[in-house]
Amino acid sequence: MNNLVLITSIIDTPNKPLSYTQCRSVFSKQERFEQTKQTINSIKKYIPNSIIVLVEYSLLSKEEENYFLENVNYFINIHDISNEIIKNDLHSEFKARCEGTMTTFALNYIITNNIQFDMFYKISGRYWLTDKFDYNIFKEPISVIHLIDNNIMNAFTCVYKLTKPHLLLWLYFLQNTASVLYNNHGFENIFAIYIQSINNIKFINKVGVSGYVSICGTYIDM
Repeated sequence: MNNLVLITSIIDTPNKPLSYTQCRSVFSKQERFEQTKQTINSIKKYIPNSIIVLVEYSLLSKEEENYFLENVNYFINIHDISNEIIKNDLHSEFKARCEGTMTTFALNYIITNNIQFDMFYKISGRYWLTDKFDYNIFKEPISVIHLIDNNIMNAFTCVYKLTKPHLLLWLYFLQNTASVLYNNHGFENIFAIYIQSINNIKFINKVGVSGYVSICGTYIDM
């Protein structure tokens, strides 16, 4: 079974506030680069037969670019693409718009380039899987999602797994529905709205992922 794992990443964050905080990231570009390396290594360790797609939006050094090219299967840097609408969205004050735009771009790339896979995983850059990640739960042919505080309207978007049919529906939702929600909802709320339209989901209490919240540096272990 081929497991496609999407990493969404911005290691060089813009010096622009978000709608809810002046600080976009307490971490330097170098720190975020090292954290994203840890993301990649954890995927290779805990998800077998992984096909890693990394979508980045940063002006990178040659060292950083070469590392990504050598350590993932597909590397796309939106920074190199001449689409000002997408770039403006990725620097938006609304984090949901940033995440939604990057996710939509990545999923379109996967579908357009006919990348073959059986199951789809998404993990946010700078977060990493831990020994608590149970692949035996995730490998079942169903979508696997964690609800934050068991709230059906607050679905964890740092790590989730979707079947291929659910992934296609997620892309359709992002392209046709989510944009009207970006300025007034968190991306966790938007994802939660989407999953209410599908079935065959397993909700899990423990994900097995750790990392640091960008805006404040708080360590999480989910």
